Amino acid sequence: MISSPVRYSILAGLVLGGLGVLAVQGTGLGLLPALLLLPLAAGPAWVGLAYPAAIRKVQARAVLQDGASPWWAPVLGGALWRQILGVPVALLSAWSMGWTLIAEGWAGWGWMAATAVVLWPVAWLAGRPLGAIRPYARLRPVLLIAPPVTAAFLTVAWTLWAGLGTLGEASLAERVAAEPHYEGSSALLAWAVDTMGLWNGARLWALAWAEGEVGPLALFWRVGATFGQFWLAAGVFAAALLPWGEARRILRASAADTPPPVGAGRAAVAALILTVLLGILVSSLAEAEAWASLRQHPMAVTEVGELSAPGGREAGPQLIPTADLAPATRAAAPPTPSALRRMVETEQIGQLACPPGTLDGLEAFDRQIQRILALRRGEVERMTRAGFDAVRARVPVFLDGYYSLTAEYVRTFHLIAGNGEAFLERRMAEALGVDEAFAPLRAAVAALDAPLPADLRTARDRLLAACGDLPSDLSAPVVTARAPGTRLALAPDQETISLKARLTASSAGSLAGGVAGAVAGKLIAKLLAKEAVGLAAEAVAKLAVGKAAGGLGGTAAGAGAGALAGSVVPGVGTTIGAVVGGVLGGLAIGVASDYALLELEEAVSRGDFEAQILSAIDEAEAEVLATLLPPN
Repeated sequence: MISSPVRYSILAGLVLGGLGVLAVQGTGLGLLPALLLLPLAAGPAWVGLAYPAAIRKVQARAVLQDGASPWWAPVLGGALWRQILGVPVALLSAWSMGWTLIAEGWAGWGWMAATAVVLWPVAWLAGRPLGAIRPYARLRPVLLIAPPVTAAFLTVAWTLWAGLGTLGEASLAERVAAEPHYEGSSALLAWAVDTMGLWNGARLWALAWAEGEVGPLALFWRVGATFGQFWLAAGVFAAALLPWGEARRILRASAADTPPPVGAGRAAVAALILTVLLGILVSSLAEAEAWASLRQHPMAVTEVGELSAPGGREAGPQLIPTADLAPATRAAAPPTPSALRRMVETEQIGQLACPPGTLDGLEAFDRQIQRILALRRGEVERMTRAGFDAVRARVPVFLDGYYSLTAEYVRTFHLIAGNGEAFLERRMAEALGVDEAFAPLRAAVAALDAPLPADLRTARDRLLAACGDLPSDLSAPVVTARAPGTRLALAPDQETISLKARLTASSAGSLAGGVAGAVAGKLIAKLLAKEAVGLAAEAVAKLAVGKAAGGLGGTAAGAGAGALAGSVVPGVGTTIGAVVGGVLGGLAIGVASDYALLELEEAVSRGDFEAQILSAIDEAEAEVLATLLPPN
């Protein structure tokens, strides 16, 4: 008569598995997962209610003459109205199970599993005395009797397990505050949970009062409420009691032992109605979620984007005004369930009483601020690396100028003047573009002292503006969380302070203006300490000796040329020709020898010189980054 234990176990197991997924989320249940309650709970509950109504219709049609089908036949037995009324009852079953999972988690799921386990034996026992009735007709009394009997059995079990002790003398505010708080992202579910929190808190407070006035009535109410929850849960699993194919009688009432096929027309109409109802329900929930979100959150703070370029405007949180920020002339809306619940709860910060959620809001703002400061610190490191990369990129440019003949003569002049190394240091800094390379670093360091975005500070101040002085009697509101008064002010960022201290200790001087200079000085000091730079200075001296030898050779050759010119041009003496030729020849041959020696020097030493410069840059970068990064 009823479904086999195997079929029932499979169907009940599928429902319990889906409910287990929701139990994992608990108070963080989202709206989309909550919609699973429609196929998991509401659908089976409606089938369990609609089938007995369909059997009632079959029995009522027995009074009609054979073949008669009047227009009022669909309303025979009141089946249609019972099936329509079954929709809100099924939705109530889904909400009851959802609330149990949110409030009690796995403990509530365990009682649902116990309901599923008890229901089948109770249904089997209820059907045994009905053997004389046709199989399909036996199912109607079974489905009507088994859920309440199961609920009664589990109510007794719950009473014996949990007991029915006194409810105590807690205040209404304490009762409401003790109810679960929603922690998910859905504003609509937050309203629903807060509504149930208000209802349950008020119910328990009223029952506690009634215990002292009308004790038996209060006990009856508590037992009746528990019975009702178990009955709704048993109705969800009642649909699994139907044998295979019996649910077809809901769409096509038939007295045949084996229900006939529904037919394409009836199936299409049923699918159309179901689709329309689900569409209306989902659309209504989406609209309600949007409306509740608008009322629930007075402002929204977006995450901070990437750090803008040095000197530019930083990306910061933006305030998104909503309906709660409307002008004061707007008519006051009725308080929301969440607002009503906040009236009896408070968070104590120092000597201020703040609305629930203030500490979480401060924590969110602090995370935003820490992210901004971390981005600023990261920008200092990034600009440091970028500066050294820019210097590396200009090393070939420096070497091209270093091994030019003009630069060689200028270096020779400064060597003779006694400031060869100072000139080399200055020329190297200019050629490598050190000042330009570290200009962004200067701006990034200056940004460490820049104020936080104004809109973020304003949003934080507005959050704290809802706080007020603590009432003299703390028994009125229930303090749900406490924090010291120092939480009201923005705490200094210790990592930024540590970074500034390390920069100052590393002889950076003024943070805004001296960091780039300190980095450049460290780099040049590393370069001048390298062996290749010393060898380059020695090469300058050697080339000076070479130029002297070349000049003397050029003078001798010029004397011969002058003598030849004197023999050809009358009046031009050999001595004058020697002088003029010596000058011209010395210049020509000196330049040629300098060029040859410089080409040789470049071919021999440029590779080592470049490697030494890059090594000095790497060492200077490592030391600067060691200063910037916090110690382990």
